[in-house]
Amino acid sequence: MDPLASEPPAEAFRGLTSDGLFLSVCTVANLLVCAPLIAGIAKLKSGSKLKDYLGLKVPRLRQFLLWSLITSVFWALSALALLPHQRKTPGIMLEIYNSTDPQWPLWLAVVIAAPILEEIAFRGFIFKGLAASRLRWSGATLVTSLFWAAIHGQYDRFELSVIFALGLVLGAARALTNSILLTIWLHCLVNLLASIQITIVLLRFTVNN
Repeated sequence: MDPLASEPPAEAFRGLTSDGLFLSVCTVANLLVCAPLIAGIAKLKSGSKLKDYLGLKVPRLRQFLLWSLITSVFWALSALALLPHQRKTPGIMLEIYNSTDPQWPLWLAVVIAAPILEEIAFRGFIFKGLAASRLRWSGATLVTSLFWAAIHGQYDRFELSVIFALGLVLGAARALTNSILLTIWLHCLVNLLASIQITIVLLRFTVNN
């Protein structure tokens, strides 16, 4: 008898939400389906050019270096701030990484696929529409940061506050450079640093046990 057959649906669902391989496949699939859909909707906007609407602009080298530094400093400070909290509550990401072997699909999803899709959707499509309204770019930055934090329901309130703050950084970068190619890079950078940090924690846990 299959032990999973008698597992309650709620328990099975909770198991999937911490299954790294399952989440990786879903993330990549979402990118392949949703990114073309968003691009198609943006092209339907009267008089709009896809490149301008979504901010598909290569940033200048100075912008690239400056915002990379700002984002790296933000990540370092937030990692230090979260460290005491994570020691008490390791968080779901440790569980997800620990459940995945090999880990390269998860790294592909977390470091590349998720940032591309989220930036196209939030700092690209949604941001442009809100910035063209009475909210202007400042309101668009605030609202997209709130929405973006809200989709990360797997985290607790303390971690969500850091995600919201990162959203403000990415929104400011989008507004001041008009480039989601830059925000995609910054988002990838943060996720890469966070993934390295989690891997180090897992290695230390393995060695100590």
